[in-house]
Amino acid sequence: MISIGPLSAFLRVFYYSSTSRVPEPPRVYEARGGLFYGHPIGRNTPMLGQTNLTADQTRGRQGLFNNATIKHRMEASLKGQQGRGNALAPDRKRLLGGGLGALMIAAAPAMAIAQDTGDGLQLDEIVVTAQKRAERIQDVPISITALTGADLEKRGLVGMGDYLLAQPSVVIQDRGPARNQIVIRGISTVVGSENPTVAFYIDEVPVSSGLGINANGFPDLRTFDVGRVEVLRGPQGTLYGAGSMGGTVKVVPNRAKIGEWQVKAESSLSSTAGGGLGNEVAAAVNAPLGDTLAVRVAGYHYHEAGFIKDRFPGSPNPSAPVAALGGASWADVGVSSFGVPARSVDDVNAANVDGVRAGVTFQPTEKLEIVLTALAQRSKANGLPENMPTLGTYTQSRFLPEMLKDNYQLYDALINYDLGFGRLTSVTAYVNRSQVQYRDVSASFLGAPISLDDDNENKNFSQEIRFSSDALNPFGILIGGFYSRTTAHAIQDAAWHGTAQSLPEFTSVLLGSPVAAGSSLFHKNDRNVGEQLSGFGELSYRPIESLKLSAGLRVANYTLTTDAFQDGALNGNVVTSYSVRTEETVPTPSFQVEYKPEEGSLYYARAAKGFRLGGPNQPLPSTCAADLAAIGLTKAPSSVNSDSLWSYEAGVKQTLAGGSASLNASAFYIDWTDIQTGFLLPNCGFSFAGNAGDARSRGLEMDFSWRVTKSLTLNTSGSFTDATLQSDSPPSTGIGGKKGDRLPGIPRWSVQGGAQYDFPVVDKSAFARVDVRYISGYLNRFPGASTEAQPAGNFTVVDARVGMDVSSGLQAEIFATNIFNTKQLLEVDTELPDQRQILGRPRTVGITLRYDY
Repeated sequence: MISIGPLSAFLRVFYYSSTSRVPEPPRVYEARGGLFYGHPIGRNTPMLGQTNLTADQTRGRQGLFNNATIKHRMEASLKGQQGRGNALAPDRKRLLGGGLGALMIAAAPAMAIAQDTGDGLQLDEIVVTAQKRAERIQDVPISITALTGADLEKRGLVGMGDYLLAQPSVVIQDRGPARNQIVIRGISTVVGSENPTVAFYIDEVPVSSGLGINANGFPDLRTFDVGRVEVLRGPQGTLYGAGSMGGTVKVVPNRAKIGEWQVKAESSLSSTAGGGLGNEVAAAVNAPLGDTLAVRVAGYHYHEAGFIKDRFPGSPNPSAPVAALGGASWADVGVSSFGVPARSVDDVNAANVDGVRAGVTFQPTEKLEIVLTALAQRSKANGLPENMPTLGTYTQSRFLPEMLKDNYQLYDALINYDLGFGRLTSVTAYVNRSQVQYRDVSASFLGAPISLDDDNENKNFSQEIRFSSDALNPFGILIGGFYSRTTAHAIQDAAWHGTAQSLPEFTSVLLGSPVAAGSSLFHKNDRNVGEQLSGFGELSYRPIESLKLSAGLRVANYTLTTDAFQDGALNGNVVTSYSVRTEETVPTPSFQVEYKPEEGSLYYARAAKGFRLGGPNQPLPSTCAADLAAIGLTKAPSSVNSDSLWSYEAGVKQTLAGGSASLNASAFYIDWTDIQTGFLLPNCGFSFAGNAGDARSRGLEMDFSWRVTKSLTLNTSGSFTDATLQSDSPPSTGIGGKKGDRLPGIPRWSVQGGAQYDFPVVDKSAFARVDVRYISGYLNRFPGASTEAQPAGNFTVVDARVGMDVSSGLQAEIFATNIFNTKQLLEVDTELPDQRQILGRPRTVGITLRYDY
């Protein structure tokens, strides 16, 4: 029994001597259309190392690399899978509930046997592009997990709220289309609206600009015909730029495959407990057009059943006492009925998602590949998954129909050219995104019928050019440049929905002077232009074959120009305009050591800097004077400073039992300074951003997969995150954070586990799968905040799915998610003062039909 460096407190590795048999090469999983930058490895393609392809097959299926080149390069970098077996000793009961520890102990002797007799038990290999080059995931010296298209299907992971909660150290606060926030390794404060700390990519294209312009969440791209989802934990600023402080998420759709016809389709019907019916229809076609060209088209429609009831009893009796008025009634202060009628709507948070993707792959020579992609997705919900705890479970009360709408379009051109000693890559992209949001904000205005309407549009052009050398020489280099230009236009209006008579009456009470019917309560108009120009590179050196040293650096210049004005009664009946230009040049270095003492064994250590841009604050109106005075301010800070962090990580990756199992673990320590966070002024309804001091996040992560037999596969993963403030937040922010407080929205423990059993039914293939996940509790704000902190998390969810082949290419599945109908309290909203809860989906059962030709 040996300990593994800094991870000895987390796991122990049991050592077994390996046999002299060299196992057969593992199957490289078909993802993203193929092995190197999306080149197709079709169902008839021989395994790596075979050389009996015809000339046509070699050209059509191996892309930039002929079969001999692939064999040479992959053998040089992979060198088989023979290694030592080990197993994980049990850890704390909260992490694995005792079950994982028992599984690992039981696994040890069984894995030793598998190494002797485990022919054909190799786990499928996954190739990822996390480091801007194609690599086997077990050879990537960072903490990363990847889900293939088959994983997504077998586990029923349809959207980001599904696949991200199945990852160690990852939390997502999902509040409807385009209203989400991803947190990795505790790097977030989840207080109000803040710039993302995670970068989100669709294939090679950044969804977020890193400039923090109108950061309202990421598009929730549906996973139909997606080849792979990668989750990179830890700062990725060297390769992915600003905003990737906590990590990076990459969704990689399938590309067009040359030389292969493929037709796939699926349809689902489901029912949600206490809610409505959901359905899905999707199809994709891949068509070769000669020996050098292929086109792929995919389309889908999802109707997600609602499960929230909206019960609004109508405007209150003006003679009834109002707590906010000290027990007086509206009539006592001269306000008549608001006149909003009662409404009762079931399944108010039902949503529709429609999308289409089209791609072309053109390979005129063995060295040149051109990939063109167009993508469009439209999401719309007529309500939010919010619950008012005073009304029961899965119930809210809104005086108007709320709405969320997100339209996302992406167009990109990818060019790869093989120079013989490396690859030259160009990625040109254009993104157009519009978002509309109508929200009931009456809780911030004494219950008066006021909505806040947002209409945002973002356009982004980006260009990246990079060169990556082959990994066969002692020295390796990756060097590139990146440019982006983002334009954003945001309009926000506060609208009155009561009677014309009640508006001047109510505003006389609220503001001290009446507002005439038809006058503006509040209007804001922002125009932003942001540009980023950066150069990045990474140099590696192998002094000996088993040791690799790497250093990287990105230097980026950011400029942001904001021209804005606001007016209306809530702005003090004055017009406020401002124009601000900010500029910052930031270096983000990284350093890395990786050591491979034997095949199937990787140890690494990494230090990297992460960075997030600051920006200007909008001026606050005179109506916020009392709120500001309560926290010792006369005005909001003029800007929020940039924040940054240094992350230190050590990890190990083990391929065990002749390739039938893998065990990966990592430990991290993060110093985070000048934390950006937002604060909502509870009475006037405006917010501003500030810096909340320093924090530390440290933790442990692991994931384990084991193909026990040809039929049974087990997987489990878990993480522990301890994210706390290291200094008091400034009193002037009202955030209320004290040294030692846990950062809001971050669970300490996150555990996932699954088992899949494949078996025959007569002459057909079938499978059964069960998945379990647990998230521990957390608070929505710091305990000392000006409004009371509320708990969330602390729930366990169990999903199951059973499927079988019905006929050639056709499979039927039945599924149940959240089998025990657990209440999933994901978040208590911090934007409004009524403590509304964001809830996950109740038990849902259904059937899916899939066809693949």
